[in-house]
This record gives sequence, structure tokens and C-alpha cells, in this order.
Amino acid sequence: MKILVICPECYPVSDSPLARAVVSIVHAYRRQGVEALNFSPFFSQFTNENDCQQGQKLVEKLGNREYSVLKSVSCGSDLFIRYDDYFNRPGIYGNPGEKAYHDNHLRFSFLASAALNYCVETGFKPDAIHVHEWGGIAGALIKTVYSEYFANTPVLLTAHNIRYDYHSSPDDIPKLGLPADGFDMDGYEFWGKVSMLKAAMLYSDRIVFTSASYMFQLLSTDSQGGMRGFLESHRKKLFSIQSGIDYGLWNIPGNPEDFKRQRKDALRAELGLDVDSSLLMYSHLDSYSGCSAQIISTILANLLNMNLQLIIGISEHNSNYSYFNSVQEKHRNRIAILPLSENDEGLYQRLVASDMFLSISFSEPSMALFLKAAAVGSIQLSNKRTQKPYIYTMPYDHNSEEASASANAFLCEDASPDLILEQLRIAESVFHEKKSLWARLVSNVESLKVSWDDTVKNYLLLLGSNSY
Repeated sequence: MKILVICPECYPVSDSPLARAVVSIVHAYRRQGVEALNFSPFFSQFTNENDCQQGQKLVEKLGNREYSVLKSVSCGSDLFIRYDDYFNRPGIYGNPGEKAYHDNHLRFSFLASAALNYCVETGFKPDAIHVHEWGGIAGALIKTVYSEYFANTPVLLTAHNIRYDYHSSPDDIPKLGLPADGFDMDGYEFWGKVSMLKAAMLYSDRIVFTSASYMFQLLSTDSQGGMRGFLESHRKKLFSIQSGIDYGLWNIPGNPEDFKRQRKDALRAELGLDVDSSLLMYSHLDSYSGCSAQIISTILANLLNMNLQLIIGISEHNSNYSYFNSVQEKHRNRIAILPLSENDEGLYQRLVASDMFLSISFSEPSMALFLKAAAVGSIQLSNKRTQKPYIYTMPYDHNSEEASASANAFLCEDASPDLILEQLRIAESVFHEKKSLWARLVSNVESLKVSWDDTVKNYLLLLGSNSY
């Protein structure tokens, strides 16, 4: 099977969750025997030219612009579109700390056009096209500019995060290669402008969200951009496939119990927390943490009177930072504040040392933090995010021994301070008074695994279906 992959970010951008996810998917495709051709822009700020081989120069058909195709030295199927007018800039979507570039719609429609044109010029005939975020405009181009070569080629769009959209003037519709008859409320129009995200969704045959809870949240709540109604009208082509994690990075060497205890004591000593028998809980207050900060603030006095310690990962720019920092000053043996981890290694050290991971949210798209915490034996305390628990979780129920035997998380029916505190007290009681049961819960959560190979196998099942 041959698959063309188009992503607006390039894999050397190590701090980009999107780039890391897409390259993981591409590598998993190849492990499954797929011939995957992976395209992204050549960003001179992020990509070392010495890691690339100079390729041919071509002229794409949307705007008749000449561009170069560079090949990765390590893998000739990882390709970069070089067009310095669009991609030789300080940032990917905008200059750091400033607004988005005014021509992002043109930049990424050009990326899609250049990737499709390469296939035409080299005779690469994909069985499917897998696009990500704004690379999704390719779905429109194969129905207009490149319709002859890509007739009946299915397009699968992975929508990693719909908060990122870009709106442009309808005057640019011909420049984007969009069918003019799609510019209305039911199509890619948004308040009189062109929505790049809606266009990508409209002209893709399948839209995949990166977790079941994310798709449920988008279909059950009014989300940004007025997307709910649009998504509901395309419900038949919406799917969820859980994104995986790399278990080469997320694992526990040797004896898990001993390793976690050693890392726990080492982290507490490093942070000035008492090295005692307390339950250690970590909360990661990033942009997806929802109401976690408010809930922690509400119940913090209760937490400080419990036999537990709390580590909070939080940015100095977070509006709650000053408050948590002031509490830390008075209770240094019970609470510690750390900056948000910029890489997986830092996050690994926190999660592997923690007994519990507190995460109250409705919108984390990929549930990656949950899977990473599970991989290193940190039991999650959270709210339900769908009508059911997470698709992979079993909630602890202190009233049912049968349920407790297979449980791997402490889940609340709703994200309210009272319910969170109630579950936390139950968890504290199990941790201190039922050691064998706690060990079973840890074992259960460690056995929960979703790898990138698992993710890609589901993609291939979807691509192989006859329902296009």
C-alpha cells in the first residue's frame, strides 16, 4: 500500500507535539509495510540543510511557482518542500510573540499543491492521502487542480486540534484551489471568510480525531469557531482513533516498584519535600488542563491537611501561578511548584515519581498525558470526559470488589471540587490502608498500552474499508 502524508510542520521541530505525532505515525506506517511518502515544509530555522539531499526543482500547478524538493539523508521518503518566500521565516505560523502570518492560507495550500505535484511528476500513485491540520487543503486540490491524476483517491484528515484555524478573504478562493460552490455556511465559509479548517474537513473523505473523548466533547459542547453544527452535519465521516505513545521512551526499567520508589524519593529530596510515606500527586496545568487550577485552589486547604504531597507543573504566565507560589512559600514540605516541562524527559521524571496524576479537563485532544502517566504506573484521578469513562479505563468503585479488581483510575462523574475531593480521599485511603489493592491498581494501569503501531493499524483498517 502507498500513502502520501502531508503535514504543515517538519519532524526536526522536536518541541512540536504535532510534528512528533506525525513522524510517529509515518514510522509506524513503514513498520506495517506501507510505502509512506512524508511531506512537510523546509523551515530553514528548524531543519539542518546538511541533513538533506538536494532534489529536483519542479513547478506546482496551483500558482505555477518553482520549488525544490529536498530528501532526508536518513530516509529518502521524508521529503521537504523548499520555497524560501513562504518558509524561510522566524516561525512556523507567525513570528514568535506576534500574530499569525497574513498569508498562512497561501503558504499551506502551496505546500499541499507542491506535494501533490511531486507525485504527478514522479509517478507516485498513492492508494490514500493522509493529511494533518492545514495540510488538509489537499482534499480540495485533488478535486480541482489535480483531479485527473488523483481521481477516486481517498483523503483522510487527522484533526489533532481544532482550536487552530485560519480565516482569509474570499477573494483568495481561486488562489487556494477551492471549488467556488463550497463557499457557504454549509461549506467552508465562516462569517464571510474562508475557514482553512472547514475546507480541509469538507473535502476529506474521513475525519479522524485523536481520542474518543475529544470527538465526544466537540459534538456535545459548543466549541470555538462554531464547529459543532458543521461537524454534526458531517457525522457519518467522523471517526476517533486513539493516538499512541512511544513505549521506547515511556517505560520503567527493572523492578517497577523499586524504580518508582527510588525516583519518588529522589524527586522529593530535590524539591525539598519530606521523604516520608505520603502519597505523591502531580498535576500538569497546561493549556488543556481546563478547570484543574480552579479545583485545586478550591480544595487546596483540604489537601494540605491530608497525608499527601502535591507537585504542580505550571507556567509563570498562568494567572494562578502567583497564588500557588505563595502557598508553596508557606508549605514547602507539602507542595512544590515546577515550570511546565518542555520535553518528554522532564515530564517522565515527574510522572514516574508520582503515585497519582490529577487531570481535570474536557478538551485534551489526544489523551497523551493519560497514556504516559499510565505507562509509568501513575494512577489518574480525573473527571469523566464522555458518556462513559475513557474508552480504556475502568473506574475504581469502593463499593464493588469485582470492579476494584480490574480498576485502573479514580474517576468522578463531574468536574466539581466536592467530587474530586471525595475521590482523592478514597484514593488516599486505599494508598495508605490497602497496599496490596493499590499495587493491583498500579499493575492494571501499567498494562494499559496504546502504541503508535496500534494507532496505525486502526488507520489502515479505516483506509481499507469499502465505505468511501
